[in-house]
This record gives sequence, C-alpha cells and structure tokens, in this order.
Amino acid sequence: MKNLLIPFLFVLCLQANAQENKPTIDDLNFLRGYWVGDGFGGVSEEVWMPASLGRMNGIYKHMKDDQTTFMEFMDIFTVNDTIRLRLKHFNPDMTGWEEKDKYVTFTLQSVEPNKAIFKGLIYELVDPNYLKVSLKLKQKDGSVNTEVFNFRRKTL
Repeated sequence: MKNLLIPFLFVLCLQANAQENKPTIDDLNFLRGYWVGDGFGGVSEEVWMPASLGRMNGIYKHMKDDQTTFMEFMDIFTVNDTIRLRLKHFNPDMTGWEEKDKYVTFTLQSVEPNKAIFKGLIYELVDPNYLKVSLKLKQKDGSVNTEVFNFRRKTL
C-alpha cells in the first residue's frame, strides 16, 4: 500500500503545480501603456489598459502618408481556462472588416516573464521601453510571412 501511495502523492503535487503555473490575465500586464513604432510600412500606435475584471483591452492604429489606414479593438480574456486575444479591424470611417459576430482570435500558448506567445502572435517586452511584436500572416499563396513591429514606450 505504501508503494502505491508515493506515486499518487507525486501526481497530486504535479497537478497542484500545473494549477499554480497556469497563466492569468495579470501575466500580460507588461503590455500596458502607450506604444509607438513601425509596421506595415507605416507608423503604428498601440495602447493597452491595465488588466481588470479578468480582461485586458487595447486599441491599435496604423497610419501611412499622414492618414489613418485602419484601426483595431483588442480584448484579452479567459474562456474555458484558455486565454485568448480577440480583435476586430475597422476602416478609418469605423466600418468593420469582420462580420458583426466574427473576430480574429489568437490563443495563448505560453507565458514567460515579459513575453506572451499566442498562436501566430508574440509580444515581448525586450526592455521597459521596447516592445517587440511578431505577427504571422498567411498569404494568399499559402506561405506565411512575419511582420515585426518595434514599439517604443511613449507618455500620453
């Protein structure tokens, strides 16, 4: 009986550690702030509010040739113990790209200190004032390109 008890206790400890190590929205608070950088051949701005009530929200704006080309509203939330980043694109006149009930969704795969790896999207706080974002984009021919955004922290 004693020999069976030790493996059972070991499994319980592993399960407890797995529960303790589950990422939470608060693990993504390194994103908060106002960021300005490059991307898509223009200027990108991204603002993340602090996590609260189990969610984290942000907005993104892309500008080129002194005009806004598109915007995004972003929502990070937990569903069924999985953290997801969901976003919608908008034209400058606020007409949406996606259908009313559709979103672009990225599922969190792992979190490290100052780094969040979503399927197809990585946020990495390289230093307190430099946020690197890598976005995988599937092309019409099936190939995948990575767009890298180099953001610098700015004050509002």
